[in-house]
Amino acid sequence: MLIGELAEKSGLPVDTIRFYEKKGLIGSALIRRRSNNYREYSDTSLERLLLIQQGKRLGFTLAEIQELIKDLESDQLTDTKKKSIILQKIEQIDERIEQLKTMRVYLSEKMERIGQ
Repeated sequence: MLIGELAEKSGLPVDTIRFYEKKGLIGSALIRRRSNNYREYSDTSLERLLLIQQGKRLGFTLAEIQELIKDLESDQLTDTKKKSIILQKIEQIDERIEQLKTMRVYLSEKMERIGQ
């Protein structure tokens, strides 16, 4: 798919996709050049963009997301090491969930006190 279609499917502006590509978040393995020199993005590129968006929503920085992608795609890491990295990210997400729950309780209590 061309960048316009990728942008439409991902909901991201073309400039953002180009930025992620420049930063290496969408590697050249996910893009091929057509004979007219247009970039053609794979379905995996779309999955990658969705992963980036989700990671950002969860509070991960682009650097953290990039490192996770690099580690999981590395041929130099064992499956055990990759599992360890994934477990660390799951723990970070669980911590974030607990923080959000705490904030929710706080705001709910504030709301109940308003107008009393």
